[in-house]
Amino acid sequence: MEAVKALVTISGMQAGENGPEDIRFATEGRYSKKGQAYKIEYDESALTGLEGTHTTILAGTKSVALKRVGKVESYLSFMPGKKQMSYYNTEFGSFVVGIDPYEIDIALTDFGGKIHVAYNIEIDHAPTGRNMLDVTVKPIY
Repeated sequence: MEAVKALVTISGMQAGENGPEDIRFATEGRYSKKGQAYKIEYDESALTGLEGTHTTILAGTKSVALKRVGKVESYLSFMPGKKQMSYYNTEFGSFVVGIDPYEIDIALTDFGGKIHVAYNIEIDHAPTGRNMLDVTVKPIY
């Protein structure tokens, strides 16, 4: 499947010591299939605080990878039962992020679909809470 324009809707929740913080936004992106995996790409905006960053989500049948390049650079891998450590680079410095997913649901087809990931997160080896990420993609024809 060649890349097509798509409406990408991101919603998430970050639960930390100050209580939950919800985010939700929609943007135009690109949607394609690479082998057995689906690829979603979009540019971040000022709304997310990541303006100047390009995000790529690659979802297979059981795992999700999220890569950011630009003003913020990171690579996060969500695989059931596997904790992953990664560097998160920003203009203000770098830190280590630990991702430990406990829910992953991927329902993508050539016509769009959804990704749901819930995970525990730690920053510089200190637990900081539970996060949830939901991505919906709908091709624009």
